[in-house]
Amino acid sequence: MAAPVPPAPAPAASSHIPFVTDAMRLVRVLFAPGAVFDEQKEQPTWFVPWLIVAILCVVIGFWNLPYSQRTIELALQNYPNAPQLTDAQMRSRAMMGLPFLPIIFLIFALIGAGIMYLVVTIFGGRARFRGMLSASVFSQVLLPITLLLQCVILRMRGSPAEAITTMADAQPALGLNVLLTSDSRFMQAIYAGIGPLQLWAIFIMAVGVTRLESVKKSTAWWAAIIQFVVLLLIAAGLSTLGGGRG
Repeated sequence: MAAPVPPAPAPAASSHIPFVTDAMRLVRVLFAPGAVFDEQKEQPTWFVPWLIVAILCVVIGFWNLPYSQRTIELALQNYPNAPQLTDAQMRSRAMMGLPFLPIIFLIFALIGAGIMYLVVTIFGGRARFRGMLSASVFSQVLLPITLLLQCVILRMRGSPAEAITTMADAQPALGLNVLLTSDSRFMQAIYAGIGPLQLWAIFIMAVGVTRLESVKKSTAWWAAIIQFVVLLLIAAGLSTLGGGRG
């Protein structure tokens, strides 16, 4: 009699937990985006990755509250008629923005996915909006990394009063703003939005579009680049709403 075939080992428990699975995908997409997107080609996912990235951004934002409070203090100094706020009131104002971070992130992800869907369609490709949204969301794993690096730089400079003496100090340079300066807040935002981390995000997006929707690499790259440029212009435009030269 032949020996009985042992049963196949049960899959790891984490494979049945979307939160854990997608958390691991967010880590792996930084180094192996092709494999990550191939795993979800049939059913692209975006909600759990968005939730994880949003939570990370809120946590980092909470950690950075003393420096955000200092930024608000400097911003109010530009308005002679601004009300005098206590430290507790300024901290409260800084905290009020945290719940909006996930919403803003989702809005930008949806707009980016729509832009890529439109570009792929114009180039004659066929795509699913869900696939575009998945590529857009996964590429934003670089966002909490960027925020974390900025927080670390600020803390290395010292206390909030020491680290931020002007509004320009509030956002440590991680992009072209290391090399280029401008009096225009719009151009400052443009320079700050172009750097190694942003280029890495474009690469992840292009790979995602290629693997999830099986479109040509050239089309995927055009979609990712156009999406990046449009969102960068929108973000730069919004940065001028707080005042200053545009």
